[in-house]
Amino acid sequence: MAYYRATVRRTARVTPGMIRVTLGGDELTDYDAKGLADDYCRVLFPHPGEREPVIPVEVDGAEQVPQGAVAAPVRNYTIRRHDRVDGEVDIDFVVHAGGVGATWAREAVVGDSVALTPAHGTYQPPADAGWEVLVGDATALPAMGRIVEELPAGRRAVVVGIVEGPAEEQLWHSRGDVEVRWLHEASADKLAAALTAAVRDVALPEGTGYVWVAGEAAATRAARKYLRHELGLPGAQYSTLGYWRFDDEAWERRYKEVATQVDERLAAANEQFPDDDDYYDAVDKIYEDHGL
Repeated sequence: MAYYRATVRRTARVTPGMIRVTLGGDELTDYDAKGLADDYCRVLFPHPGEREPVIPVEVDGAEQVPQGAVAAPVRNYTIRRHDRVDGEVDIDFVVHAGGVGATWAREAVVGDSVALTPAHGTYQPPADAGWEVLVGDATALPAMGRIVEELPAGRRAVVVGIVEGPAEEQLWHSRGDVEVRWLHEASADKLAAALTAAVRDVALPEGTGYVWVAGEAAATRAARKYLRHELGLPGAQYSTLGYWRFDDEAWERRYKEVATQVDERLAAANEQFPDDDDYYDAVDKIYEDHGL
């Protein structure tokens, strides 16, 4: 896998709860990004007290951590902006207690380094889409903001953002015909329910459109079921992405208990269902069967 070294050029507070870090470097002029508005990549962070991340090397065709080093902490983040001319990438970090990325972003100074993997996304509205609906929590705002800012002129869009309170609302400029609705939910344990309800509360316009939902994993799974099985939308007209999971530690403990069975069934489903929608139906069933 390719890794792109990048250094901090500047940081800024987007809102009290979100920090934008602008990364730069010669390698970012040729950064391998798919160019979709919700592109995301893996970010390799330095270990605490260090300013450079540990970047894997290739030995005999296999990727491995350099001898004597400890693998870098890695997290996924959205590419908020990519400027090939100036060799810059913006990444917005939700600020919360703990967390590798949030801690690094709070403490980042000019010259600190990270490494990025190639970026890819899922946001691909049908060519004949006449409208779009975007729903997400705070972790989805970087992608939602980029989508809104890159909408074609006149494209109708309803955008529903769920944030802690008024101070976390963001202002985006767009050539599209955009209606932004803000919902407030400060309790992490209620975000999944709020996101699920927000998806159901949006009345979809007539005609061909596109629905994009991102945020807490359980809520986006529920949103996918609703869009596919209750509304009957074809797979090309929606995308759902789980960016984080409430009580992730409990989920991971449960997964370790049933990993062998789950992985076997997932592998079988991958062989059995070449269609993505059918495959993800199977994945949902497997997870539900095992309490995940």
